[in-house]
Amino acid sequence: MDASRTVVAAPMSFAGATGRITNLLWHGRPTAIKVLAVFLAPPVLIAWWSVIVVWYLVFGLVLAPYRLLRRGSRKRKREARMHREMLGAIREGQQRPASGPDQA
Repeated sequence: MDASRTVVAAPMSFAGATGRITNLLWHGRPTAIKVLAVFLAPPVLIAWWSVIVVWYLVFGLVLAPYRLLRRGSRKRKREARMHREMLGAIREGQQRPASGPDQA
């Protein structure tokens, strides 16, 4: 195989897509816009990632334990209700007069 004919980036690959976007957005732009983009991109990315971090901290560290506690509370209430229902059924069975084939 001839090395000069090796395809480095296929048209639909990530590298090919990156090259096309770079050509579209970067090349042919005035230098002032390029400098502005270079200095604005990092603060914008940092701000966005900060929002994501705060989101995970609030919902992960604060609300997750709350939800777990609520889940445990609901489970205890459900078990207590089932226990009361079983005790009620037992009491009801004891209060009814026994009527069976041997009772006449």
